[in-house]
Amino acid sequence: MAKLKCLGLGILLVLLLASSAQAADVKATGYWWMEAISRQNWNFDEGKDNNFSIEEKLRTAFTFTANENLRGVLDTQIGTANWGNGMYSIGAGRTPNQTATGAAAAGNGNVMLRRAFIEYKLPGTQANVSAGFQTVSLPSAFGGGSPIMDDQIASVLVSTPITDNVSLLAGYARPSDSNTSGSTATVNAGGASTDAVFAAVPVSVSDVKVTPFGMFAYSGAHSNKGGAAGGTGMLGFAGPNSSSNDGLRGYWGGAALTYSPAAMPLKLMADYNYGKVTYTNYFNDTRDGGRAGWMADFAVDYTGLDNMTPEFFAVYSSGESGKNPDKSGRMPVIGTPQDWAIGSFFFGERYELTGSMNYPAGYTVFTLGYWAAGVSLKDISLVDKLSHTINILYARGTNDPDYLRNSLNLTSVNYAGFLTKSDSLWEFDLNTRYKFYDELTGYVYLGYIKSDFDVDAWRAATNLNAAQKSALATASKSGDAYKIGVGLNYFF
Repeated sequence: MAKLKCLGLGILLVLLLASSAQAADVKATGYWWMEAISRQNWNFDEGKDNNFSIEEKLRTAFTFTANENLRGVLDTQIGTANWGNGMYSIGAGRTPNQTATGAAAAGNGNVMLRRAFIEYKLPGTQANVSAGFQTVSLPSAFGGGSPIMDDQIASVLVSTPITDNVSLLAGYARPSDSNTSGSTATVNAGGASTDAVFAAVPVSVSDVKVTPFGMFAYSGAHSNKGGAAGGTGMLGFAGPNSSSNDGLRGYWGGAALTYSPAAMPLKLMADYNYGKVTYTNYFNDTRDGGRAGWMADFAVDYTGLDNMTPEFFAVYSSGESGKNPDKSGRMPVIGTPQDWAIGSFFFGERYELTGSMNYPAGYTVFTLGYWAAGVSLKDISLVDKLSHTINILYARGTNDPDYLRNSLNLTSVNYAGFLTKSDSLWEFDLNTRYKFYDELTGYVYLGYIKSDFDVDAWRAATNLNAAQKSALATASKSGDAYKIGVGLNYFF
């Protein structure tokens, strides 16, 4: 009888699964990436941080489509992890527990959630709604993504056409909430969250597309408990006088412009971004602390060639003055903008000075306060299935070196990532791609950075960590950085 019950339950489970599968069309997409990379001097410390690693990252997304008006998305990631993390394993995106035994020794976080949201059209309208944990990015014409906010965030987005040429995108996001639930719930006082509302109005007329946008965010004083500070504990908000008692209000605005004249083989792109956060720091008895700054870029692509696309670009972002101990002169940033980058090394791969695909590109949290200009020869294709991209750029800081010595709090400032007016670099990249199949691509990355950092100014910085102080103690100049990498990427 017990066996019959088990058999009956098994048949019922199969029928339920079959009926569920018929209710939605399920499609899997993603990419599985393996990369071996040799790094030298990524800290610009004259050859003291050389290493070689093999890394693996597996992203798999499942789209559950009920009909043309309704779908759900579940996007997961295993890794990035180095081969050999944990004894003879790849780590699987988790930190092994060296003191535990059995399954517990594998550590936590086996599969990371990247996105999980529902998307649908409001019945009888053209309005599209998506709600859940999803990628939120403000408008950007150049750089690959927004330098202000481009991250996975719990949010609700609504988009709808207004006319044939004008549409509207509006949303609400909650980037942070320090209140937790479950058996180890933590409940803080009021002001324990960070909330943001934003809107953008894309306008397309003939060859021009312009998208103005605006955003407001409020972060309570308890929204980052356990971090370095309150609302300002998040790196993109931190200023010289941040403290654990700070809440803040933030304002952003700007526009993205793309112009592709029909009569010329050109594509022009430009962005302007401005942001300001204000907070009161009672610890230091200052009432006008905060952070405000801007960033602008311009690029032009020549599209008249069959075998490559030359591009010229220039970027400027405001920096720290070094004269005001209460305010920061850099643009505030929400989260970790993932995709904004120029070149593919200093701005595009060295996030927090470690990793390659370990970290998202475009680490504006650290690099803001510079100007840069360069050229790229994109998608050079002279042989079938083989293509190359060459990047050459020059960058110099717009931050006053006095900021390193005079500021009370240097949060989000680190040697080899933050550029002062005395720091500069040249970057040269050659990236090669070969398509074995439409879904399988091999990569070879070569990069070189010629750095010229003011090591005397950095030795006087107030908050260098022990490793940085040791590296700079006897250095006569900054070192140059190199990378050689090979990768294999399976898209499906």
